[in-house]
Amino acid sequence: MIFSMFIPPGSTHDASALTTNIKQLNAEPNIATILIGDSIYWINLDSRENITHRIVFDSNGDGLYNGTNEWDSGTLLAWTSNGTCLDETGNKTPGCAVTFEVYFNDTADIGTYVYTDMIYLNDTLVESRNFTIIVKADTHMDAINSYCFGADCEEEEVEQSAIEPSDNNQNEKPYWLLFVSGGTGFLALLLGLKMVFSPNNLQHFQEE
Repeated sequence: MIFSMFIPPGSTHDASALTTNIKQLNAEPNIATILIGDSIYWINLDSRENITHRIVFDSNGDGLYNGTNEWDSGTLLAWTSNGTCLDETGNKTPGCAVTFEVYFNDTADIGTYVYTDMIYLNDTLVESRNFTIIVKADTHMDAINSYCFGADCEEEEVEQSAIEPSDNNQNEKPYWLLFVSGGTGFLALLLGLKMVFSPNNLQHFQEE
């Protein structure tokens, strides 16, 4: 509980999925901007007959999409309100998909990604379109990570002139403190004398 008092307020944003709609002529949004911890969620809304889509990212340009930080959605069929990828009994057809999601959870994922929407007609590639994802740092997380406590903190360098008094200030003596101390002592003496020589005390001495 004590330690929590030293932690500055703030938190990361709630992770969310940005939906990107794959349409006949475009992907919306065609430039997606998200923060670390978010994801991109594609859904194929292109209902043209025998048309399928495939979302890929090739980080090293080798024409393959199975490397580190690369992705491949596989074939995406068109979504329909009556259900897609369901067989006659209502079960999902293996290997069938209408959506695809990529997560960006690590600070190493910060950057700009140009991915490709590959469009197929009867399994033959007929068109490719490029779109952009921009992944930014979570500034709330940076604020928390930059906070330090105790020995973890590095002392800030402060100009010596800002913390050391000038020579003139060092030579000046606080004479007013002497007057205050002297006045306080004198008043204490008067109070003591008054108590000693009060009528009650004098009568007590006389009776003794």
